[in-house]
Amino acid sequence: MPNLTLITLTPPNFPLNYCPANYQQFANDIISGTQATFLSSIGNSFFNFGATVPSLNNQIYPWLDADGNWWVYQGGFWARKHPVDIGSNERRIFIGTTTELQTYDGGNTNAPSAYSGPMWEVDTNFAARFPVGVGAFAASGTVAVQGTTTSSGVAGEDKHTLITSEIPSHTHTVGANFALDIDAGGRTLFGSGTDFSSSLNTGTTGSDGSHNNLPPFYGVYFIKRTARVYYTK
Repeated sequence: MPNLTLITLTPPNFPLNYCPANYQQFANDIISGTQATFLSSIGNSFFNFGATVPSLNNQIYPWLDADGNWWVYQGGFWARKHPVDIGSNERRIFIGTTTELQTYDGGNTNAPSAYSGPMWEVDTNFAARFPVGVGAFAASGTVAVQGTTTSSGVAGEDKHTLITSEIPSHTHTVGANFALDIDAGGRTLFGSGTDFSSSLNTGTTGSDGSHNNLPPFYGVYFIKRTARVYYTK
């Protein structure tokens, strides 16, 4: 038969000539002097349960709260480890103020430590950047993890000024009737008598300004885990 004894009780050793004042003192001395030894080979078989933080005397046992979360008492806190490790590649999108971010997901506004401070912080690598799925654009090259490699070496611009190669092929009509010179046998039949050069320039327009290259957007924070390890109560 296996040993099913969970606790071994060791009675007190009273000193020679011990004489209690009454039966109640005798009973109290027996109870207070008795030592309990847990059977370590079966592990910790006892735990706290409920919505209330366990008392000081029960801090040696783990605590299962009313929401189904397990806590252990360490570092001066009832603590449980955050499921996302420090330095994880996981990123989340957060909508709110930076102050609200500090208290998001169980964090607080204290200085960061293993047991205190924000759980998440802003990943500045995404500041004013659009996330794009890894793959290949049809004409611009390959999108890689943590950056973009394209045929032109350009990772994107919020505003852009068109260059000649980016302007569609087109023509302009030149109006020159007011100065047309028709020469026949050295005689000017019509016009001012001034010969035109072999090419003419049209009138100019435009201001060389760049155009908005951004699609409609909504500002969010991309966030990553901080150095805080534990939730605490």
